[in-house]
Order: sequence, then structure tokens, then C-alpha cells
Amino acid sequence: MEQVKYTQKDILERVFKQKRMGVGYDPADVDSFLDDIIKDYGAFGGRIEQLQGEVARLQTALKDAQDQLVLVKQQSVQAANVAPAAPAVETVSPVVTPAPEVKPVAPSANTVTNLDLIKRVANLERAVFGRDHSENENA
Repeated sequence: MEQVKYTQKDILERVFKQKRMGVGYDPADVDSFLDDIIKDYGAFGGRIEQLQGEVARLQTALKDAQDQLVLVKQQSVQAANVAPAAPAVETVSPVVTPAPEVKPVAPSANTVTNLDLIKRVANLERAVFGRDHSENENA
């Protein structure tokens, strides 16, 4: 950004020379105009500070979201790498006994699979980065 040549104070304290001969500017008109410029400078300065604060807030929010995404991806990778525990191997006894009838057990509603986790991560990415991000990543 370019340096500002005059501050509000510089404009306020500026004194113009009076010409004795010829037609000059009306001092009241010049003062009124400069007062308006001083007000504009103040408004611009306030707006710049507001925008800089908003930029800082958004940068912090972006960093937090990126950190959260990295954490979720790491958890997803860890969950995908964890294999289900192998069933214990029973030793066969020489005595043959009739086996009780075993009914297949349907997974309960509380069981979370790797596919469920991947879907949740994909939905989170869409919510955080928007639908376009997930489509660009797949391309």
C-alpha cells in the first residue's frame, strides 16, 4: 500500500498563504472542504482497521479448520488401518459333541464401520470446503 502523504492532523493544521493581490480562494470554503477530507480520512482509517481485524479473524479460523481437517484425516487413516481382532482359535477335543445351533447375529445399529467413518469425513469436508473442493480432489 502506498504511503499516505497527509494525515488528518496535517490537513487540520495546514495554513494557506493569503494573497494580497488578485482573486484567491475563500478561506471558509477551503476550511470546509478540508474538514470534509479529515472526516473521510477518519472513516477510511476506521474501515481499514475493521477489515484488518476481519482478515486476522478469518486467517485464524482458516488455520483452525485446516488443523481440524488434518486431525480428522489422521483419525480416519488410523481407523482404516485398525483391523478387526481375529477370533480366538479353539483346540479340538477328541470327544465329539453336537454343536448348538448358532444363529447369525446382525450387526447392531451402534456398530461403526470404516465405510461409515469415510462417509462422515467426506461430509465434513463438503461442509467445511464446499462441494466443489471434493469434486476437484477426485479429478
